[in-house]
Amino acid sequence: MNKIKMLIFLIKLFFLTVSAHSYKTYSQININKWIFSPKNNDLHKPLIYIDFWATWCAPCISSIPHTQGLEKKFRDKVLFVYISNEPEYKIKSFMTNRSLRFYAANDPLEINFKHFNIKQIPTALIINPSGKIIWRGKPGELTNKILKKLLIKYDQKKGQIKRIKMYQIEKNDITSNNTHSVNTKFSLNYQKFDYTIPFKRVVKDSQLVYQGDLKKILASLLSLQPYQIELKGEMSYWKIIFDKTYMNQPDKAAFIFLKTAGYEWQITEKELNIFELKENQTSSWLNAQLYQYAESPDQTLSITDDYFLTVDNASPFQLAQTLSEKTPWLFTYNGNIIQTYDWNIRIDSLDNLLKNLVEDLDFTIKKKTENFTVYVIRKIRNK
Repeated sequence: MNKIKMLIFLIKLFFLTVSAHSYKTYSQININKWIFSPKNNDLHKPLIYIDFWATWCAPCISSIPHTQGLEKKFRDKVLFVYISNEPEYKIKSFMTNRSLRFYAANDPLEINFKHFNIKQIPTALIINPSGKIIWRGKPGELTNKILKKLLIKYDQKKGQIKRIKMYQIEKNDITSNNTHSVNTKFSLNYQKFDYTIPFKRVVKDSQLVYQGDLKKILASLLSLQPYQIELKGEMSYWKIIFDKTYMNQPDKAAFIFLKTAGYEWQITEKELNIFELKENQTSSWLNAQLYQYAESPDQTLSITDDYFLTVDNASPFQLAQTLSEKTPWLFTYNGNIIQTYDWNIRIDSLDNLLKNLVEDLDFTIKKKTENFTVYVIRKIRNK
């Protein structure tokens, strides 16, 4: 009888040991580098929310205001972490352009993506104090009610700091952020135009089609603002057709086109002046629509001349983008309003523009100087 009990004990011990080993391996979050890092005290919070995302992923970006709203309510008990497999400079540039500040990290070797079986983004996880996954879904599916229910059990527990582990990248593991290897064995067609053509991005059949100003095309592919693309030489207009498989790797597609079309590029940091817009609670445009030229409410349209800029169906963020594109000055938006409005703004001088934004549209404006990642691109041969 004692032998049977001992055998049962040894079997249980074996499975507990295997389970503990697997559990430790499964639960750990591996991070190469923090773009914005939490404090040590944050690592002990009972729950960790992990958001797998990318700067090119529209559903990922659209869910950020929702999860940041949850973070404001639960930040004392939940550590919110956003993980991308993209280079550090790209994540940092994306956050800087949109005046975003959250705990972002990169995982270029995709250790976490494989470890947690992430097949598509956005995907989010929540792990408990010891590292076990207790919730999985889309960021938009996480609600106040779900978090409150999870915290009932873990509210008073201290999270283990070993849930997050930093790792180093060896030179042979991944291409340097500043050196892009390109493989030209895929479908690519392009045509250069000697006249202006409008910007468009279209997914058709098995192809991804871009057309318009090369600066706008590259900015879209690289998830940058146009002022972060510095084209040496004359303005050029293109139609570029990519294989649809590159929809999930738009930055790679950009570098493949540049190399194939005979361009070289250099990534650098530049200090730029920027005007940050933020609405007041009394902002006049919140209850008014001024002009209407677009054919449908879903269409964003801009019309400009030497004196005025009219933008239909644009959010404040889109307005800041348009001002940066259509005027010599750079703007960003620091707020949470995503609704679209109609705008008519005087742009014949910086003084008139700022006066219009402050006095007529009730924005507050903060001028600041920031370092931006800038791509300097030049033609090296005719092709």
